[in-house]
Amino acid sequence: MLKIEVSNFGPPEVLKLVEAESPTAEPDTVVIRSEAIGVNFADVWTRLGAGVEPPVTPGIEVAGVVSASGSPRFAEGDRVVGTPYFTRGTYAQEVSVPAELVFPLPSDVAFDVAAALPLNYLTAYAAVVERARPRRGERVLVTSGAGGVGLAAVDLATDAGAEVFATASPAKHDYLRGRGVAGVVDSRSPTLVADVLAMTGGGVDVVVDGVGSDRFRQGLECLRYGGRVVAYGFTSGVESKTEATEDPEVTLGRYTLPLLDLFDNSRSFMTADAGPGPEAEAEWLERLFDRLREQRISPRIDRVFALRDAAAAHHYLQDRRNVGKVLLDPSGA
Repeated sequence: MLKIEVSNFGPPEVLKLVEAESPTAEPDTVVIRSEAIGVNFADVWTRLGAGVEPPVTPGIEVAGVVSASGSPRFAEGDRVVGTPYFTRGTYAQEVSVPAELVFPLPSDVAFDVAAALPLNYLTAYAAVVERARPRRGERVLVTSGAGGVGLAAVDLATDAGAEVFATASPAKHDYLRGRGVAGVVDSRSPTLVADVLAMTGGGVDVVVDGVGSDRFRQGLECLRYGGRVVAYGFTSGVESKTEATEDPEVTLGRYTLPLLDLFDNSRSFMTADAGPGPEAEAEWLERLFDRLREQRISPRIDRVFALRDAAAAHHYLQDRRNVGKVLLDPSGA
C-alpha cells in the first residue's frame, strides 16, 4: 500500500509518498481501507513536529471499509469512520485504528461527507451544542467562519435558532451571507472588536473561536452582558509553514483572563474538545447523522486532493484558501 510519511519536520514538502506494508488487525484494532481522508490543522501540527517523533504518518480522520478486524464489533466489509486522534496515521490507503475509535457508517452517508464530519462537526458540536448552548434569538459570532470547523459551527448555531455572525477573509463574505450568516467582518481587521460591535449593534452572546492567542481576549471584548467565549483550537500557532510559531502549552500556560471584567459583566470563558470519549463521540455522531438526514446541517467539501498531493493540500489549508472541508483521495494515490 501507499502512505504519506514525515521523516523530517518542516514545510509541506516533507510529506512524502512511500510504499509500506499493509497493517494487520491486532486485538482491539480495525484496519480500514481508506475511501476519504480528512485534512486538518492538527495534521499541520504533526508535520511541524508538535508532540511526535519521526517518522510519522499524519491524519486523524478517515472514512472507508473494514479490510481486517481484531474486534468482534466489526467485520470485513463494514462501512466505518475512524478517529485515531492519538495514534494518527490516516494519510494512507490502509490504516489501523483502535476499535473504540471506529464507528459504523450508515449506508445513506457518502464516504466524502463522512470524512467531513468527525473532526469538524464533532468539534463544532462540542463547542456550540454542548458548551455554548445558544438559545433561540441569541447572537453567535464564529471566527474563521468559512473554515471546516467554522462552517460546522455556523450550521449548528443556525440550527439552534441563533442569529449568526462570522469573521472571514473578504473573498469568503458573500458565500457566508448566502449560507444565512447575518453579517461578516474581515478576520484580519486591525479594528476587529470595533467592527463586530458596530455590525451587531453592541456585541454578541457567544463567540466560538479556534484561532487562539490574542483572539481569545478579543472575543471577550465582543460579548454582551452574560456572554461566553468557547475556545476549541489554536490555529494562530501554525501561521508559519516551516515551524510552529507558538507552543500551545507555553502560550496557554501563561494566558490570563480579566477576571474582574468577567465578574462585572457576568461573562465566561470555556473550552471544547472533539474527543470526549468513545461513548460520547458515538452518540454525537449519531445525532449528526440524524441532522444530516433532516438537512439541518450541510457539510461542504471544498476540494479533494490525491493522496500523493498531500503537500499541496497543506499549502491550500495553511493559506486559508478553503471554504469548508479539504480531503485526500487515496484511490490510485
